[in-house]
Amino acid sequence: MYPTLFISHGAPNIILGNSKSKKSIEKLGTKLSIPKYIIVVSAHYITRNLKVINPTANKIMYDFYGFEDELYNVQYEIKSEEFATFDLIDKLKTQNIEISIDESRQSYDHGVWNVLSMLYKNLEIPVIQLSLPISYSLEELVNLGEKLQQFKDEAMIICSGGITHNLGGMSYSNEVKKYADDFNEKVKMIIENADVSKLLDITKDENFYKNHPTAEHFLPLYIAFGSALNKKGKSFNSEMLYSNISMESFIFDKESKC
Repeated sequence: MYPTLFISHGAPNIILGNSKSKKSIEKLGTKLSIPKYIIVVSAHYITRNLKVINPTANKIMYDFYGFEDELYNVQYEIKSEEFATFDLIDKLKTQNIEISIDESRQSYDHGVWNVLSMLYKNLEIPVIQLSLPISYSLEELVNLGEKLQQFKDEAMIICSGGITHNLGGMSYSNEVKKYADDFNEKVKMIIENADVSKLLDITKDENFYKNHPTAEHFLPLYIAFGSALNKKGKSFNSEMLYSNISMESFIFDKESKC
């Protein structure tokens, strides 16, 4: 069985720097067994209902602006696969999960390729990307994750988002903002104690919307949590950037060598 990862992906130019988070993700990549394929969910691919990327997808998109010119010249080999895509669709439909192919989605957003390029310098396995279905309740996102458990004998599940994501509150101060630090520590405790009721209630926390003016970067965590057989996640990276952007990342169903 392969693990599930939730990775706070940070800014697109993380791959150009030498941050603690980049080093932690790269280090984890050296320890992970290579699955047959990867199932990935990103905060940057949102649809109303559940979709899967076109199985002909084989390129990356530069879905950001205002960064270093070097970032727009990055190349990364990545592709989907028809067999794995249709197998996933068929098996989810038998469990009453409605899903269809998004014919127009033919490339991968930076929430996918940024993370994968740190885990795998050369990616030689297919990547099946699911959308983040914004019509789902939190409970339905956990349930979707549970339905993905059946693929973990062959696939690694990676959910890419952020424990905090208030871009308007960013600064270059070395002082971490209390609302971000408090919220990050609360989420870490919830995940490491597998407390599903508190995870489902956390949107009521006084600091939730201070850290997430919009919720899309937090929502992939529910899918990751649901997909775990052992709900007790383990943090493999802790760093706060720009005074309020948490890079806290978790591994579930950890392999012994990780």
